[in-house]
Amino acid sequence: MRLTSSQIAQEVQAQRVQGNGEVIITDFASLDSATKQDLSFFADPKYENHLYETKAGAVLLPVNFTPRRALPSHTTWIYVNRPDHAFYSLVRRYKLPPLPSWGREPYAFIHPSAQIPEETYIGAFTYIGEGVKLAKRVWVYPFAYLGAGVEIGEDTIIYPHAVIMPNTRIGRECIIHPGAVIGADGFGFYQGENRIYERIPQVGRVIIEDDVEVGANTCVDRATLGVTRLARGVKLDNLIQVGHNVQIGEYTAIAAQTGIAGSTTVGAYCRIGGQVGIADHLYVADRSSITAQSGISRSITAPGKSWRGAPVQEVRQQLLMEAIMRKLPELYPRLREIEKYLSQS
Repeated sequence: MRLTSSQIAQEVQAQRVQGNGEVIITDFASLDSATKQDLSFFADPKYENHLYETKAGAVLLPVNFTPRRALPSHTTWIYVNRPDHAFYSLVRRYKLPPLPSWGREPYAFIHPSAQIPEETYIGAFTYIGEGVKLAKRVWVYPFAYLGAGVEIGEDTIIYPHAVIMPNTRIGRECIIHPGAVIGADGFGFYQGENRIYERIPQVGRVIIEDDVEVGANTCVDRATLGVTRLARGVKLDNLIQVGHNVQIGEYTAIAAQTGIAGSTTVGAYCRIGGQVGIADHLYVADRSSITAQSGISRSITAPGKSWRGAPVQEVRQQLLMEAIMRKLPELYPRLREIEKYLSQS
């Protein structure tokens, strides 16, 4: 990339520009690490101090932003409606490496019954099983496995070493990151005679709707019967476990190391932090926000609330409990004195 700050302003449809419009920008960086040839952006007030110290060549700012003091004159300030959106659109356009060209690389195994359009990329050492159906503009990177009966929609990317087990369906514009396993058997056992564990056959499937992203080494188990479903727009971080028959609603985002036990339903537009544990057969209402390391052992039925702790409580209640807990070392001696006084009276 080699653009002037004026060209950048034009591309992001800036409202106004303050400073030198001929500054050459060749890369992207954060405010605190940028150099004179980098573009950065400011969108979060907690980083405002970085504005007055940045060495960036150009910075994207909110249109309605009023600085507390003078901005550095060596930087060009470009005012836009959504600096973060504008910044990442430029990163996507100029920084991301291009996707591979259409075609089949050597040593890929493709079953004769698989339906593979010409406008697809099949990487080396990929396995594509019986009856697989790929739409146009699908990228399957080297060492990926697509089991029998897998269906994948247009503009979806399957990265290296991803495993898509048989009869899984993946929609359009999805991204499956390296090492993800979609459709492995759920954790289903019962104790038979002599308390020996017997396997419950896992004969359901996984359906992933459009615009879903599944992070590296995340596992989404097939249903025991029926379907494990990730609805449209779901975003899963790395190292997440989604159990059998789980249903995750539209545009829910879940951070790393969260585990969701079998047959739980998570609503739409939820935000779930890292290392959250959700027990089986529960319901989490739409628009719930759950902070990191929370433990959910009962259903959350009220939509749109924030939750925290283990066992989980509403955030305000949990913060009050934590404040009281911090005071216990101070209160305990006083309580003992009161008990002693009462026993002597």
